[in-house]
Amino acid sequence: MAKKKYSIKQIANDLGISATTISFVLNGRAKEKRISQAMIDKVKGHIKKIGYQPNQLAKNLRTGKSNIIVFMVEDISNPFFANIAKLIEDEASKLNYNIIYCSTNNDPEKTVSMINLFGNLQVEGYIITPPDGLQSEFIKGLCEEEAPVILFDRYIPEIDCSHVVIANYEGTKMGLAHLIESGFHQVGFVTIDSDQSQMHDRRQAYEDICEELNMPSCVLKLPFGLLNSGAENELLESFFDTHPDLDAVFFATNYLAIRGIKILKNKDIDIPKDLAVMAFDDNDFFQFSTPSISSIVQPKSQIAMHLIDLMFQLLETEFEKRNSVKIELPVSVKARSSTKKIAL
Repeated sequence: MAKKKYSIKQIANDLGISATTISFVLNGRAKEKRISQAMIDKVKGHIKKIGYQPNQLAKNLRTGKSNIIVFMVEDISNPFFANIAKLIEDEASKLNYNIIYCSTNNDPEKTVSMINLFGNLQVEGYIITPPDGLQSEFIKGLCEEEAPVILFDRYIPEIDCSHVVIANYEGTKMGLAHLIESGFHQVGFVTIDSDQSQMHDRRQAYEDICEELNMPSCVLKLPFGLLNSGAENELLESFFDTHPDLDAVFFATNYLAIRGIKILKNKDIDIPKDLAVMAFDDNDFFQFSTPSISSIVQPKSQIAMHLIDLMFQLLETEFEKRNSVKIELPVSVKARSSTKKIAL
C-alpha cells in the first residue's frame, strides 16, 4: 500500500496552526521568526510521527539552497572513484551537505544532459572528471556560473578552472625509473587512446624516458569504447605476441593492468621471470595477486580532502571574489614482487 503523501497545508490543519509557521520550522527559520520552542517541538514531533518528507525541488526554489554537491566521474564503480566518493561523502555530511554520484561513461552528450538537469535542481557545486569530446566552451560557461566547478583527475588546459589532479607525468617517470633500476630495459606501455590530460601526461613521460635513454618505444593504445567488448583482449594478446623482446610492461591504469595480467597468465607468461609488470594506480587486487603487482599509488584520502576543502572554500567565497585554484598532488611507488628481477 502506497504511503500517504502529506502537504504543509494538511499538517497545519492537523495542528490547528498556520502553514507559514510550519514552513518556518521546516526551513530552520523558527527562532528568527520568534516561534516558541514548544511550538517547534510540537511541529517536529508531528512531522516525525507522520513521516513527512518535504519536496526537495520546491524547497530549493524557495530557499535558493539545495546543500547538494554533484560528483560526476567516468565510472563510479571504478574502485578509485568509489573510494574517493565515500571519503567526500563522509566529510560533506559533517557540514550537512549531500553528494549525488553519477557516471558519464566518458560520453560528452550524457554529461551535458546531466549537468543541465542538476542545474534545474539548483545544486551547490560540481566535481567533474570531464570526458573526451566535452566542449571546452561548455565547461568554460559552467565555470562562469555561480555554482563552483572543480575538475578532478584530469583538467582542460585551455580553461581557467579549479582542479585537483595528481602528478601523472612525474609518477610515470618514477615507475619507469623503478623498472630500469630493477634491471628491465625493454619496457612496453599499454594505455587508452585518449587525449585526456592524465593519459596524455603518462604517455608523454614514457615517450620522453625512451628518448632520453635511447630505449625503443613500444606503445599499445586501446580505444576506450572497446574496453568491455572483449575485443581489447585480442589486441592485448596480439601486442604480447608481436613483442616477445619486451622484459617489462607498464599499464597506464589499474583496470588495464588487471585485464593484461589475466591474459599473461592465460598465456603461461611468468611474472616477473618472463615479463615484469607495473601499473598506474594501486588496487586491492595487486596486493593479494600472485605475484603481487607493483604500482603507482595515488593519495586517495588527500585527493578527497583537497576536493571537499576546496569546494567549501569556493562556496564560502563571494562569486566575484573567487579565483581558480589548481592543485597537483604527488604520488609514490609501491614496489612488489612483479618487478623483482629474477636471475636466470
